[in-house]
Amino acid sequence: MATDKTSQPDADALADQLATDPTEVVTPRSARDLLTKTVQVVLGLGIAVVLLGWVLPWLTHTSWHQIGWELRRLGWGKALLLFGFMMAGLYAYTFTLSASLPGLKHAPALIVNLCGSGVSNSMPGGGAVGVAAQYAIFRSWGFSHRNIGTSLIITSIWNLLVRAILPIVAVLWLFASGTTDLPHLIVLGVGGAVLVAAVMVGLAVAILASDRSAHAIGRILNRIVRPVLRLLKKNDQVDVEAIALDMRARVIGVVRPGWLSLTFGIVGFLGIYFFLFRECMLAFGIDLPWAQAFACYALSRMLTMVPLTPGGIGVTELAAGLMVAFGAGGHQAAAAVVLFAIYSHILEIPLGMLAFVAWRSTRQRFFVGQADGPDDAPEKGLPVFH
Repeated sequence: MATDKTSQPDADALADQLATDPTEVVTPRSARDLLTKTVQVVLGLGIAVVLLGWVLPWLTHTSWHQIGWELRRLGWGKALLLFGFMMAGLYAYTFTLSASLPGLKHAPALIVNLCGSGVSNSMPGGGAVGVAAQYAIFRSWGFSHRNIGTSLIITSIWNLLVRAILPIVAVLWLFASGTTDLPHLIVLGVGGAVLVAAVMVGLAVAILASDRSAHAIGRILNRIVRPVLRLLKKNDQVDVEAIALDMRARVIGVVRPGWLSLTFGIVGFLGIYFFLFRECMLAFGIDLPWAQAFACYALSRMLTMVPLTPGGIGVTELAAGLMVAFGAGGHQAAAAVVLFAIYSHILEIPLGMLAFVAWRSTRQRFFVGQADGPDDAPEKGLPVFH
């Protein structure tokens, strides 16, 4: 399909739209913005308190006194083993980050991952703030706006796709192991995951397959997005069609040589965290079959996509209900998911602080100095919702 070059924004301008500076998004610009963000934080923390304080004990027929008693039984040897699994998983994810941003080494990738996770896990809707932190760190190391924007897009797509596939794998594994009477919770989870995965895979494949399909999808999205942006009083002049074409070129340029490392990193991270999850179960005597343990884990990872609370804390622990449905004891199931939350969520906050100190003291060592194009400065283009 021929396009009039005089009417099509150039690639650098589109990169500016797509690589919007996240710090502009997460910084309150007015008293109203500050109030909105404050309400979000308070509401998210309130939901987390309710889910952890009342819903989790109710779901597992236990109390926090009993959960605490179980946690106090954990020895130092087991605690250090779990910490080793945690760090191995975090290191595995550096392969995904390094592949998405050429020039990024594993050590700085671990630093930026911990900084972003530490921020994201400390507040509701913290994902946008975590992205802003990662963006600022990447810029301090000299990476270009364009390459950072491409990296953020690719890692987001890979994360969502793999997490959405987990419940599907869990159900297939359960059927293969002879479990046919599935709890309603996992059935609903798989249904949602199939829908999310189908939509995402379909859009991604269609956009990457050809210019023509990217044009068609972009035009359809323009008709959907612009009225929504006008309703939300956002910039409704964003050209989704042009951005889809630019994204296609940029993503293909990174994914084609790096798809194996991208996939190895996220699969390795989630795979190691599954062993961490199972070790948390075994620490309290829960020895479910591997397929059932994976189903509980898959549900907890899918629930991380629900942005109600800081890092999904309180939401992901609802997977304890599935453990109980598979025959685990209530006290033990609740203690297992709380212990897993400590390693997969809470410990990342102090580690993020240490990573921030490491970044401040080593920022010149990891400087790459990529040159920005003449128009490669972030502007207020695509809005980021959080």
